[in-house]
Order: sequence, then structure tokens, then C-alpha cells
Amino acid sequence: MPGESHANDATHLPRIRGALRRRALTLGYVNGVLWSVGNGLTTGTLVYYLAQELGAKGTALGVLIAAPSLIGLLRLATPALIGPLGGIKATCLKASLASYLLLAIGLPGVTLAPGIQRSTALAGLLTLICVHQLLEYVGSVALWSWLSALVPVRIRGRYFGRRQVWQLLFLMPALFLSGRFTDDWKQTYKESQPERLLLGYIIPNCVGAGLLLASLVPLVMMPDVPAPRRRASMTRRWPVGDLAFRRLLVYRAWFSFFNGISQAAQNIYVYVLGIGVLPMQMMQLGMRGGQMALSPLAGRASDRFGNRPVLELSQALVALGLLFYFLASPEHPWWITGAWVFWSAYVGLNICLTNIMLKLAPSQDNAGYIASFEALGGVAYGLSTLAGGYLFDRLRDAHFHTSLGGIEIDHFAILFLVGVITRALGVVWLARIPEPGAWRWREILKRRPS
Repeated sequence: MPGESHANDATHLPRIRGALRRRALTLGYVNGVLWSVGNGLTTGTLVYYLAQELGAKGTALGVLIAAPSLIGLLRLATPALIGPLGGIKATCLKASLASYLLLAIGLPGVTLAPGIQRSTALAGLLTLICVHQLLEYVGSVALWSWLSALVPVRIRGRYFGRRQVWQLLFLMPALFLSGRFTDDWKQTYKESQPERLLLGYIIPNCVGAGLLLASLVPLVMMPDVPAPRRRASMTRRWPVGDLAFRRLLVYRAWFSFFNGISQAAQNIYVYVLGIGVLPMQMMQLGMRGGQMALSPLAGRASDRFGNRPVLELSQALVALGLLFYFLASPEHPWWITGAWVFWSAYVGLNICLTNIMLKLAPSQDNAGYIASFEALGGVAYGLSTLAGGYLFDRLRDAHFHTSLGGIEIDHFAILFLVGVITRALGVVWLARIPEPGAWRWREILKRRPS
């Protein structure tokens, strides 16, 4: 029924009990740690700096950020692939293995081939990242469907919170070491052997690809769960007619779109300010340290009060982070540190968005819901990143400059202000999601639950 909660619909769950389930959940932690470190070394700052070394500007960088998200729309085919590929576990492992092997072999090939032009290398990098991400998206849809069957509903918030703590604990030193390595490598070879400069980015990436491959080992050891038995009434189980899930999709689209509108400007701005890879990694480390401290709290709060209030508070804090990019300048570049402090609140979004998605989806056949949720967010983020990169280039070329209350506004600042306002409005959409059992803020502030 539209608007119906599916949280207690667990008739399809496998009979996995006791020690076998505990072992599976522990292996889920191990997978999360290895994947998190590998993903951290193969995405984000290292890749964006590498692209700029290859000549990427506003629009090109926007395409690099956006294209993997846009092509992720194809993950909607995942529910139809589960049967032919041999089930949920097999789909996860096969798609992920292909993704990680492609990254490990392809990235050095497309960027370091003898005599390759940098423009050609940039195009090859974009193509490689798109295919790698698409395959990983298919694997991740299967993984979340798999975990939703293995993790009991009553402890999902705490489980995903603890999983994120372990991920961050190992990711933080990895980001520090990779940033230090890349900056030291650049200092050593930038002047004397510029042709070797790209290796400073490629080596950490290859290490990350190896860790991604290693993350599949604990998944091999985890018990499989039955593929959904798709009755006639379930053959087209998509969230279009589900009121609660549809409102969640509206929020996801809004948040993803306006989270992407300033991405090109953000990544170019730190480059313009002259902030190196290591300082950027250190700011990310500070953010992830805050996330690690907040993860258990966010997990317990989601189990106790519901996901919606945690999401609303996190969304408001995340929106305020871009104000620090607005305040930063070449004379005072370190204002942006404040943004990464506030972005520790992303932990609430990371934990509770997954949790509320699984809570509102029908547990007996949730792959279509998961694929729709992730695909819509990816497309919205990709389109807005493209639009943001294009808008940034147009404002820059037009030498955009104005003032607001005596404050000078340039092409960077206007995009940061738009991001603050539109991200903050995401709280409005969150308030409309009818999550069963969730508290309202007035209830939380008046009294504590019994």
C-alpha cells in the first residue's frame, strides 16, 4: 500500500542465527575497513588533483566528478541481473571484482602510456573512472540488499555506526600517509623530472585498488542469502507508488543536486589558494576524526529516536560548512578548515540515509528500491556538478563581481552562498518523510523516551 512501512516485513529473511550471524557481521566490519581505505586512495582529492595535473579546468573537472554519478543510472538494472549472475552474493562479488581489476590495471595504463598526450590521458581517466564506478555501483546495490538480510532491524543503526567507526579508524592514517607521500613526491620531481610527477598520484591509487580487491575476501566468507522470489505481484516492485519512499526520494534528489552545484568551485578554489594535497588530507582527517567520534552517537540516536531527527540536525550543520569557503581568501586560506569541522556531521547522513532507505523499503524484495534510491541521487549529483562546472566557467569568463552588504562577491563566493541556502532547505523535505516510530524534535526536547 502507498505510504505503508515495510520495516517489519521480514518473511524472506534467511534462518541465520547465533554464531553464524555474528561471524557474518564481523566479516562485514572487515570488508568495510578494507573498502573504505581502498576507496579513499582511489577517489576524491588524489584523483581531482591528478586530473588538474593533466589539464582539467572547471567544466572538465565537473565532468570528471559528475560522469560516474550519471552513468550510475544504469544500476537500475541490478535487480534484473541478480538471477542471471547467480544470486545476491554472486552479483556483488562478480561486479566488484571486475570493477577493482579494471582500476588496478587500467589507471597506470591510460595515464603513463609512452608518448600519450595529456588531453588523451585525461579522456582515458574519465572513461576508466566511469566504467569502474558503474560496476562498483552494481556490486554495492547487491551488497546493501545482502546486509539488509543479515543485520537485524533493531540494531541496524548501531551496527552501521560501529562499521563506520572501524572504517574511519583505518582510513585516517591512510589519507595522511598518501597525502604526505604525494606532496613529497611532487617536491622531489616537479622541477628535475616532471615526467615522473604523475607517479605520485598513481602509486597510492594502485595501493588503493589492491585494498579494494582484498575487501572481497571477507565477502567470500560471508553466508549467502536467498535471492528474492519474485511473485507476479512483485515483478515490478519500484517505489513510484510508495508515499513514504517517494518523499525520501524527493529529499535525496534535492540534497544530491545542491550538494553537487558547488563541487567544481570547491575543488578549484583549494588549488587556487595553493593548499597542497597533504593539508587537504589533514583537513579531511580532522573531519573523519569527528565522524569517528560521532558515529556511535548517531547510530544509537537513530535506533532510539528514529533516523529523521538525526538527518535533520546533520543536514543543517552540513549546510553551514560552505560558509567557511565563502570566508576564505588568498590572504586567509585556512578559514576553510571550519568547513571540514562542520562536515563531520555528514556521519549522520551516511548512517541514517542508508538505515531509513532499508527501513522504508520492502524487505522481501528491496533491490529495486535500493537501486532507485542510489541512481536518483547519483543522477541529481552528476547533473548539478556539470551545471556547477559550466556555471563556474561562465562566471569566471565574465569576470563576475558584485557586493552584498559591503562584502565583495566573486564567481567562487556566489556558488558557495547558493550551496549554503539550498542545502539548508533540505531540512524542509526531511520533515515531510513519514518514518514509522520516529520522534519529532519537540518530543525529543520535552522528554526522553521510556
